Amino acid sequence: MAVVDYQALYRKYRPQTFDDVIGQGHVTTTLSREVADGRVAHAYLFTGPRGTGKTSTARILAKSLNCVNRGADGSPCNVCPSCVAITEGTSLDVLELDAASHNSVDDIRDIRVSVTTVASTATSKRVFVLDEAHMLSKAAGNALLKTLEEPPEHVHFVLATTEPYKLLDTIRSRSQRFDFHPVAIEELAGHLSAISDREGHKSDPAALIAIARHAGGSVRDSLSLLEQVAALGAGTVDVAGVRRALGLADSEAFMRLVEAVAAQDAKAALELVAELAADGVDLRRFVSESVAFFRGAFLAHYAPNLAEISDEPPDVYESWSKAAQLISASDVLRAVDLLGDALVRLREGREERLMTELALIKLTRPETASDTEALLSRVERIERRLGKPDPVPQAGSSSAQTVALANTPVAPVTASAAHEEPAPEQDGTGASEPTVEAAAIDVTFEQLQKVWPGLFGSLRDVLGARRWAFFREAVPAGVEGNVIVLEVPHGFHLQSLQEDDVVAAIVATRASDLLGGTVKVRFGLRESPQDADGDNTIDMTQLEERPDTPSDPTSLLAAELGAEVVEE
Repeated sequence: MAVVDYQALYRKYRPQTFDDVIGQGHVTTTLSREVADGRVAHAYLFTGPRGTGKTSTARILAKSLNCVNRGADGSPCNVCPSCVAITEGTSLDVLELDAASHNSVDDIRDIRVSVTTVASTATSKRVFVLDEAHMLSKAAGNALLKTLEEPPEHVHFVLATTEPYKLLDTIRSRSQRFDFHPVAIEELAGHLSAISDREGHKSDPAALIAIARHAGGSVRDSLSLLEQVAALGAGTVDVAGVRRALGLADSEAFMRLVEAVAAQDAKAALELVAELAADGVDLRRFVSESVAFFRGAFLAHYAPNLAEISDEPPDVYESWSKAAQLISASDVLRAVDLLGDALVRLREGREERLMTELALIKLTRPETASDTEALLSRVERIERRLGKPDPVPQAGSSSAQTVALANTPVAPVTASAAHEEPAPEQDGTGASEPTVEAAAIDVTFEQLQKVWPGLFGSLRDVLGARRWAFFREAVPAGVEGNVIVLEVPHGFHLQSLQEDDVVAAIVATRASDLLGGTVKVRFGLRESPQDADGDNTIDMTQLEERPDTPSDPTSLLAAELGAEVVEE
């Protein structure tokens, strides 16, 4: 009994006609028309992600050019000797070269010699397919230019690459470029379903969507994943098998993470990591997918119709929208930053569980981090508890967050409300925000003076331009137990700072971090030297009582100073 060699799915189901190539209709339609009209370019540049059909399309183009029974639409017949030889890789008219191993000037010189060789028949076309063309050295690329620009009439070049920007500009300008796109998730899942049926697998549509999503739009990668999951499940392709094969977290894990962030529950976040590790989940992949999930939550904040800007299934949109209702846009951006930094460290080989736990602790407990974004997150929570609207940040801009925070309208509150942390409140999700803070401490004036330079310098970016204009005149004046007293020189400074309770909350939060315990802030009016000596002080009330004084302020002041009002 003859033994049939097993063939991988991506090879077994390699496209053989233009219609077989999925997700690249903008490319295949153009090429088939060029073949049918006899207007084929001498050189093509196929660019795009891996596994999207660049090399397969090049082979189909070569078959179409040499097919003796070509269809009216330019498609090859796949049964004539030329088509069969190209499919089997034995054709003398199609040469496939890997630029990674043929990237020297000598290799290009051999290609130039081969170009001058006649085709197998008088009507045949010779097609040179140069894969990973960006691996050509600069010298080799320059050596190819002349041949690429003016090859013999029976010769065509196809250069395939995932990194076209690495090619010489002179090569790109001599080629007709086609960009291959990642295949949409739903289209790729449909393709997997058809192949799964032909292979006799029992496949769950949700599992096929999961495979398509994690393939990143690559047909070849998706078929490899399908093959792996089917082997693991003995012909059954389900969601559990996909998670086991790829080390994926359950979709509910991301909502649990969002709820932990919303509730500032570090314990829940750490328990989630422990469960994932115990289940064999790849924590690096979990962090990467968490970044993608928080990105979706950010989109949900600003793009209600998510289907227009993404191709995820409806249940994913629903999860993004739910997450956006639980946490503010600024918290989402901070999550993306922290998890993105953790992912970089994980890719550097750092300990996976430790890096993941540290990122989630910083995310769920902002007081453990000293960065500006962490302080902003804490301040926004204070504002929400005081009934302030959330600021609207711009993507990727912490300074934009600060400006938005600085321009948030505030309403006067009592002094105690301005300086004390309110009791936990329900956030609308059924969960309360825990208030876990350091104990109040009595500070000395020397301690305040010691931390003042760092405190003062760290507040400029956080307060924003408007609030900083009033606060920058403040100086330490004393301490009263756990209350630090800051004084400003003018009454309008004092009025603005007292009415804007957010300033006191920000200063108290930062001062508590630096002093190691909870403190409060009170603003007062600094007595000027002139006021203390009684000199150069004009008593406006006494002037108003004099019957012979003018009534308007300008003339009143001029009369007191013995000056003359001159109009210009």
